[in-house]
Amino acid sequence: MTAQRWAVLTLTGNHWENVWSLDDEPETFDSYGDADAALAEHLRECQWAVDAGHLDDMPTRDAFRIAPCVDTFLTA
Repeated sequence: MTAQRWAVLTLTGNHWENVWSLDDEPETFDSYGDADAALAEHLRECQWAVDAGHLDDMPTRDAFRIAPCVDTFLTA
């Protein structure tokens, strides 16, 4: 059994998805705190982009969720 991993989820349509990636793999975090810190950094960067005129508006914190990763298995 492996240690619990955490993901930052974004609402896409009607579903929450992990759309963050690192090296072409879904990005996950060692703890809730690490995921929360990454989300806070993302939102700060969005605010800087808005302030610099590179982004029209920014997402709000409630557009994201931090959740435990759940393994999914595909069966034939």
